[in-house]
Amino acid sequence: MPAQNATARVRFVDGAPHLETLINGYPQDIGSNAYLQVDSQTVVTTFSYGTFTSFLSMSAGAHSLVARDPLGYAVGPLKTTNLTGGKTYTLVVVGSYPKYQVLTFEEPASSGAALSMYNASPSTPQVTFGTFRASTHSGFRQRGSARFGNVTTVSLGKSVTDVGGYAGSAGSPIGTVTPSQIDVFDRHNALPYHNIARLSLFLFDTKCASGSCPGPLFGSLDR
Repeated sequence: MPAQNATARVRFVDGAPHLETLINGYPQDIGSNAYLQVDSQTVVTTFSYGTFTSFLSMSAGAHSLVARDPLGYAVGPLKTTNLTGGKTYTLVVVGSYPKYQVLTFEEPASSGAALSMYNASPSTPQVTFGTFRASTHSGFRQRGSARFGNVTTVSLGKSVTDVGGYAGSAGSPIGTVTPSQIDVFDRHNALPYHNIARLSLFLFDTKCASGSCPGPLFGSLDR
């Protein structure tokens, strides 16, 4: 049995709008059919824009990621940084053809209710973020900012209700996320909700220009 401090808890996220590789001499998107392999082992069978895996136990050190489709076309291998045993990370694949990379976010420690902003958008050097009243979609209040490749966490107090998070300017946000959009049972948009206390916002590059496309702001509820 490996020592506990020899493993890290890791989740993987596809933040790249298009996972493209050369097929018949032309860059083509495999993202709609891609699955994710880590060190040649499949960890998730669907890995498309905005996909979040659950947290997995991984050995400490660096790892190799490959997004591959059933025909064998692949993006990668992409190398991670060295992971430290006993810590928890979110690894996000970002970029565009032919330059992709893996961003390493060490999961922040927090107590009480909190809001985190993960800037995983290569086209956005810095992004502001904040909270708003979820029930009325009003009361936008800036809480902080995050540089590309970094996560910023702010405390919202011991507990809050009727809360949502946004990225961008308060007057014209890039996107908004509420806890109930992630977990429909959190009807009052409360933090903490059971053992979940943190609303995490993830900013990726935009997939397309039309309003019908997903993102570029995604959310998760974390401890």
